[in-house]
Amino acid sequence: MMHHDRGSIKWTSLMLPEHVDALQDIWQVQNDRQPPMLDDQQLSYYIHVLTEAYQTGEPIHIVYYKANEFREMNGWVLDWSEQDQAVRIQTMDDERKWIPLRHIKDMME
Repeated sequence: MMHHDRGSIKWTSLMLPEHVDALQDIWQVQNDRQPPMLDDQQLSYYIHVLTEAYQTGEPIHIVYYKANEFREMNGWVLDWSEQDQAVRIQTMDDERKWIPLRHIKDMME
């Protein structure tokens, strides 16, 4: 029989409540995801890919940041807002979503 190590969780019963709270805060920070930091070159590349997908009508795959996590979506480019720096995608399930360009982590045609 193999022993299952529960990591630092096994020690929480021996800790003061303040230490448990501090440890939970650390775990929360580690699990939080941050929006991607895009430079101008990446942003320009994404705009190029989105423009091409819009013109050809080909679907694209996007990995984007929302609510402390990264999500994935497949769909078609419907619209682009230069003022808001966002793109509107129609998903395979016929949903329409606006995604800020600065929240896009990765994109594939």
